[in-house]
Amino acid sequence: MKQLIILGFFLCHIAITHAQVNRKTFPLSREFKKSGFSISPLATVSFGSKSDQSTFSNEAAFEWEHVQVGRGTWNAGVELGWFKTFEGYQVGDYFEAAISYRRFSGVHYLEETNTKVPTVQTLLPFREYENSWRYETVTAAVRIIDIAFQKPNNFLTWGIGVNYDYLIASRFDADYPQGFLANNQTPFDNKHAVRAHFQVGYGFKMSKHLFLIPTLETPLLTILPTSTFNPSIQFLDVNYQPLIIGLKFMILRKDPVNCNAPQLTNPPSM
Repeated sequence: MKQLIILGFFLCHIAITHAQVNRKTFPLSREFKKSGFSISPLATVSFGSKSDQSTFSNEAAFEWEHVQVGRGTWNAGVELGWFKTFEGYQVGDYFEAAISYRRFSGVHYLEETNTKVPTVQTLLPFREYENSWRYETVTAAVRIIDIAFQKPNNFLTWGIGVNYDYLIASRFDADYPQGFLANNQTPFDNKHAVRAHFQVGYGFKMSKHLFLIPTLETPLLTILPTSTFNPSIQFLDVNYQPLIIGLKFMILRKDPVNCNAPQLTNPPSM
């Protein structure tokens, strides 16, 4: 919910300032085709949460507490995209469709503290179990991108899109696996997911035919499956919020039909 509130303020600010922007880069001039391709190497990471403390006991008079802590690790991916620009301001400045390979990974720590031990037993008061996971998807995405704060050679981009994630591989190594192996399940049972994403970037005009746009992307909510709206990756009782960092190269193509066509500044009157 906090993510949606912050995003709402950001979108309102952009919408208010959009009408005041001097359009210098988008829409593209008639020299270029209104569509093109992009490629974006990706770096992925996630931010793990911390679970509430849980207390357990058994008939042998043992009592212990568990706290679970998550930490995301760096990984990589790549995205290929196609874009189509719009003439005149409608919902956005260009539409983007993309397909990508993304890999996420993380470490999960289960901290166990023995709070009550029978006098005849000797146990360590504290023990930490380390579990790790990896999650790989092929992702299809569609986005509507808007441009703001344009200058001759740089501009801000932001947009909302929908991603379809297909899980192609996953792996986990656990010191303490009973939490999800008790009923013969793995931590990643859903192979299909549809999520709403938000992406923001800052573009640079590197040459006449090339834009470079560093981007940040994160999921906002889960649309399917409907069991939860939380967009994070869940491993045991810890949620990992993904962050995708991209370096998008947008390639412009000349339009041989329009680039040499004469432009009449003072058409004759009939």
